[in-house]
Amino acid sequence: MNKFDAGAMKTPHGWIGYFRMVHHAQNRVLRDGKHDIIFPTEAEALRAANAAFLSYLNSPITGISSMGGSKKSVAKKAAEKLFRGGGKTIEIERKAVRA
Repeated sequence: MNKFDAGAMKTPHGWIGYFRMVHHAQNRVLRDGKHDIIFPTEAEALRAANAAFLSYLNSPITGISSMGGSKKSVAKKAAEKLFRGGGKTIEIERKAVRA
């Protein structure tokens, strides 16, 4: 069963911290570039793992709400980016669809 988790694991050189999200099956070890961060105590490794996990959970969620609000405003911003040349705006009137 895959679940959220954070913890510390003993290695020959000290302790490493890790965390795992539901959508990733493997633990993410805390790293500094290419190398694992080695902590002298289990408590320090666990504290760093929990901090990294909470930082991940509190990060901004990508999607429509983080792009600026409603679907309409996001579409408008995308269209403005696409047609930045100062083109003419034409208002379109929509007629009700007959059932």
